[in-house]
Amino acid sequence: MAYQTYYLRFNSQEEAETKLEEVGYKRTETFDGVEQTFYTVTDQVGDIDIVGEIWNDDGVYEEDSETFEITIVTPPTKMDGWHINIILEESLPEALQPYIVTPQHPHRVFA
Repeated sequence: MAYQTYYLRFNSQEEAETKLEEVGYKRTETFDGVEQTFYTVTDQVGDIDIVGEIWNDDGVYEEDSETFEITIVTPPTKMDGWHINIILEESLPEALQPYIVTPQHPHRVFA
């Protein structure tokens, strides 16, 4: 059984949640008066990894040799978008396909 990993990038968290809800991968339920949100693949075997924001490893830092305090010289930069990884036994729902990206070095992968 082969699985396919899809790396998705949305413009925002709100857009991602709207699309996941549209395909049935996001649901909200209330338990004991507490509202909880679940992200799960419902139409086939698979899983979802909400990565969210990704920050580049390009910040510059200085460490004080006496106090060992770290000072940020240049903060890291944020990659564009809101990121989600989905692994599926079958194909990705059509509504999510426009958000597929192909990272050279994925930030997180399914093991």
